[in-house]
Amino acid sequence: MRNLLLLLLLTITFVSCKEKNSNPQQLSPAEQESFKYAVSRYINKAPKDAEGNKKFDAAYDNGYRIMAQKNDLLHYYKDDKTGTVYFAIAKIAPSLKLKKVATGGKLKFDAKGEIAAYEEVFRTWKMEEGELKQKTALLFKKFIDGEDLSPYYTKNANGESYIEFPDENTYYDKNSRGWKTKLIIP
Repeated sequence: MRNLLLLLLLTITFVSCKEKNSNPQQLSPAEQESFKYAVSRYINKAPKDAEGNKKFDAAYDNGYRIMAQKNDLLHYYKDDKTGTVYFAIAKIAPSLKLKKVATGGKLKFDAKGEIAAYEEVFRTWKMEEGELKQKTALLFKKFIDGEDLSPYYTKNANGESYIEFPDENTYYDKNSRGWKTKLIIP
């Protein structure tokens, strides 16, 4: 009886301490492409003539599909209890050398499979790919575990480049689903 109780306790401990699988390979290649496309209008810059909600017009579908294919889904985790999907996606950043930025966020889909709630929680500084993957993995684990990311904000990171946004002037507005600044721009 004592051994059975010990075995049960160890099993419960093991299951509760199980790592959260954030490997995007848990999705098929088609599912990965579909997910990247679903968020591409938020992650990628809108075409010049697609300001505001025009970026959702069907005329831009092909352009966003091409942009999504160039993005890398670094991490993907779905919380089965809440239905929340957590993600980190990297895209090429303007630079003389090949550098990328990663965006970490979360979303929920409605019954029709459309995005019902969307929030970007962090965007990294642009970095070379190896450094970006390493730092994004650290940030993503803390993010899905509900840990505070503020020690990795620029002002708190002791000269290390981790999170560019949010910062003291830039925040994510869930209603407009975009980054906003507190600064007054003339």
